Amino acid sequence: MTRPASKLLAGALALPLVLAGCGGQQLGEESTSDGPFRVFFTADMTGPTATLSRALLSGMKVAVDDANAAGGIGGREVVLIENNDQNDPTSAVSALQELINSGEKPDLVYPGGSSAVSLSLLPITTREEILSLGGTVASQLNDPEAFPYHFGTAELTDAYVPPFVQIAEEQGFEKIAMIFSNNPTGQAAEAAYRKEITAAGLEFVSVGYQPEALDMTAQLEQLRSQNPDALIFEGYGTPVQYLMRSRAGMRWDIPSFSNQTSSTYPFVEDFSEEQLRGVQVIQSNWTVNEGETPAEMVEFIEKVKAVPEGDTLPQTGVRLPAVSAATVQLTAWAVEQNGGKTDTASIIETFYNDLPEEGGDATPWLTDSKGPNSYQYSEDNHFPFSPPEIFLYIDPGMYDDGGMYVPGKRS
Repeated sequence: MTRPASKLLAGALALPLVLAGCGGQQLGEESTSDGPFRVFFTADMTGPTATLSRALLSGMKVAVDDANAAGGIGGREVVLIENNDQNDPTSAVSALQELINSGEKPDLVYPGGSSAVSLSLLPITTREEILSLGGTVASQLNDPEAFPYHFGTAELTDAYVPPFVQIAEEQGFEKIAMIFSNNPTGQAAEAAYRKEITAAGLEFVSVGYQPEALDMTAQLEQLRSQNPDALIFEGYGTPVQYLMRSRAGMRWDIPSFSNQTSSTYPFVEDFSEEQLRGVQVIQSNWTVNEGETPAEMVEFIEKVKAVPEGDTLPQTGVRLPAVSAATVQLTAWAVEQNGGKTDTASIIETFYNDLPEEGGDATPWLTDSKGPNSYQYSEDNHFPFSPPEIFLYIDPGMYDDGGMYVPGKRS
């Protein structure tokens, strides 16, 4: 793995996009196969999800630095263009369109830290035939017909449902409740859980909440009145704190299971063991400290620690930098495999035909370090495949210094 030292920084929304790099590219310069390989990264850098976005950015920086240390992508220096969209789709769209209009069309787009932002950007990347890879997971994003140039590096929400259904059947649950955020990510999660749970012959009830809500007691009381056997909770960032605070205030210790997005929240920092009684979080096996960390992951973690945003590792874990780094790593790998062709069509053709089945130290990304390579893209599926056995339901804990999740750990 190798990465770039040149970066393009974009400050707050009111500030213009700024390019920086060894190549000294100027605004308005046309993107060509001989110029820099531009990577546009947009996320919330100053709002409620800024810590999570900084974690994503740390992985991008490591991957870009590695690519440049190896000679760039197709011999082109990689330049990282950062934009602060504050999780606002309109802001993200404006920034990307401004970049395109300036003549600095990016070669690769990381389309936001939320599915709402991604869904707003993909019509533009589709129209402009720009490759996009990202870690957002709403099922609407996996639509190769509508978004032929977009690929995911994190499992879709749907992948996390079979492991829960398996637990529900083992524990004899008959009625499942779910509380979810009323945004594209939450709605996609609710639809996925509803489909799989009812298909398994179990009863399913749900209620949504507004992401800006500060109290979810009314919604939880609505669910409790229906006497469910288990609760699934969905959210991202701060809303999870208010959700769990409401649950604790109700003294409702129903068996409660996070989905993937809510698992990133640092529960043990804000809630006691009593308040978390019955709560379990889901993690991918490669992010859990099981006593031995693969060498390639140790190397990646040390590189993340070396960038300023790497201070997020103990807060948000290694998963976020890993899935963001994979966007650049996959692209650089594909270009190396296809003989140096950096056009979107050639990269996608390589994704379809040449990705290895086995991973570990054979690939520069880490999501396969404890299992097969999950990136098996096809014309019908642009997201990772994930067998249920790679997911673990575990007690809430904390990340260690390297961002590996330790069940039950408290400071």
